[in-house]
Amino acid sequence: MLPVYKKPSRDSALITQLLFGECYQVLAVSQDHQWYRIFHEDSRIGGWISAKSLKEIQQQDYLNFLSQDFQVVTSPIAAIEYQGTNLYLLPGSRLHFSELELFNWQDTIGFTGTSRSHAHRADREELIEIALRYINAPWQPGGRSIFGLDEALGFALIYTIGGYTWHAAALPGRILPFNHAMPGDLFIFHDEQKRIDHFAIYLGLEEVLWMDHKMRVSDLDEWQNYLANNRPTEVVLEARSVFGL
Repeated sequence: MLPVYKKPSRDSALITQLLFGECYQVLAVSQDHQWYRIFHEDSRIGGWISAKSLKEIQQQDYLNFLSQDFQVVTSPIAAIEYQGTNLYLLPGSRLHFSELELFNWQDTIGFTGTSRSHAHRADREELIEIALRYINAPWQPGGRSIFGLDEALGFALIYTIGGYTWHAAALPGRILPFNHAMPGDLFIFHDEQKRIDHFAIYLGLEEVLWMDHKMRVSDLDEWQNYLANNRPTEVVLEARSVFGL
């Protein structure tokens, strides 16, 4: 994971983390040349990384990585053989080999784990399967892994692994009547006063996956009551779906 900070300092707040295979652009460099300000194209989040963490690639390679299909790691822990040893990868990590390659990429790079083609959008069942792998992931501001997960970044990561687009500037999918929601759809609890959103994925049978101090499954009523009781301000409940678009 590549930590991205709000300011060019390790004492600054962690904005996000980039996973293996994710690409970013360099926008600026600090005066002491120890930090780079970057922009992550997929999430549209920017911040600062240490110069020691910079990995440069050619512009054409960058454009190819953005435009071509790739494999997304789905297993809790995966590994590839890298420079004679194992490099362990977390869910959401990217391997830039498509299903159209003429060789068996898994055998070629010594891949252990499970992955899926990003070009193929997950159906409801697969999306829920991806989401449930994050049960018990602890809350961590800026975190994007099973070892620490930011609420907004975590739910965005789940849908991204499933092949859907969710970036900082816009919520995914379309709005639908709350009582029309189906498994895999997204519930959003808008705190109008604080301008904060809280998320849950509907699992069916009145159950949702959501985050308190960790990712957990509970009854829909419990989630709604918890947020309502802890947010004595104006709130709006919304349902969205990425399916059937």
